Amino acid sequence: MFGSVVLDVAIGMGFVYLLLSLIASVVQEMLSAFMQLRAANLERGLRSLFSGDSLQSEMDLVNCIYDHGLVRGLYSNPQMDSDTSPSGFRRVMNSVRLGARRLIGISPDKPLTVEADPLLLPAYIPSRTFALALIDVLNAHKKEGAEAMASITNALSEHCWLFHGNKAGQALLTLAIDAKGDIVAFQRNLEQWYGDAMDRVSGWYKRYTQRALIVVGLVLAVAFNVDSLRVARTFWLDRDARQAMVNAAESYTKDHPTATTRDESGKLEAQLQSHVKAFSEVTNNTLMPMGWKHPWNYYESYFRTAPKDATFSAMRLLAGWLMTALAISLGAPFWFDTLNRFMVVRSTVKPQEKSGTEAAKG
Repeated sequence: MFGSVVLDVAIGMGFVYLLLSLIASVVQEMLSAFMQLRAANLERGLRSLFSGDSLQSEMDLVNCIYDHGLVRGLYSNPQMDSDTSPSGFRRVMNSVRLGARRLIGISPDKPLTVEADPLLLPAYIPSRTFALALIDVLNAHKKEGAEAMASITNALSEHCWLFHGNKAGQALLTLAIDAKGDIVAFQRNLEQWYGDAMDRVSGWYKRYTQRALIVVGLVLAVAFNVDSLRVARTFWLDRDARQAMVNAAESYTKDHPTATTRDESGKLEAQLQSHVKAFSEVTNNTLMPMGWKHPWNYYESYFRTAPKDATFSAMRLLAGWLMTALAISLGAPFWFDTLNRFMVVRSTVKPQEKSGTEAAKG
């Protein structure tokens, strides 16, 4: 019996965290789209790829890549890109977005000179597009075939001889020598080099989103008043609330076989409304102590009953919110998998508990 209660409490807490994690994931995705975080992360990745160097003082490789026609076609809004006098509202919103980028540490080290509005930059550049654009930049004399590869190799060799400490030139010359005069092989080398760098950049982005999820999780914990300590205590003491939450979790996992947070339409606002509605319905049906429907009654029961312990109660409430935020930062896929594992264990434990040893007949 004790083990069954512990398992049901774990299922209830996991289900609460799953619903909040789904909300947090959509909110984080909306913030990422608002601040164009993927575009900023890509720009930082390109600067890291070239080690912050240029081939010549007047030739910034990152600027050349973004200014190339193949990459310009990937910009989010070419019409806004050509707008040299943006409106006052757009300038204010851009300042807010760029300030938020700097706050979370994803802002590039230096701005581009070929684009006045960094929020218009593409969030992704295909490896083939990058390689072709870079080859065109390096092929200053616009030669073709084997002559183009020879011209690029000679120019890179001369540059590395003049500037020994230039890491960008050193990397490109190594790839050019490995191609053995074959422009197609050089393109493949550039694509592989770029792909390896983007794998590292993806890791950077995951770390940024992890930080953002902790902040979003704390905001949601306070906004929905989800105190993990109080919720767990309610599950432990209230059998009806515990059973209702377990039933809701079973129904939810049956209707949602995967932990995806995106629907086919991709409309984040609709997803957010759907997840918030699901959370509200579950908390209302199970009568869990979450939310701010009656803040004064909550204040009376939590603080006024023992004024001397008001500081301790406040610290306990803050600890409960922080526990919720840390749980949310683990992400919806983690809690979905954990909840399914709990369900599998419960399905094997419950029948044994219900069917006790029958007395011998006669």
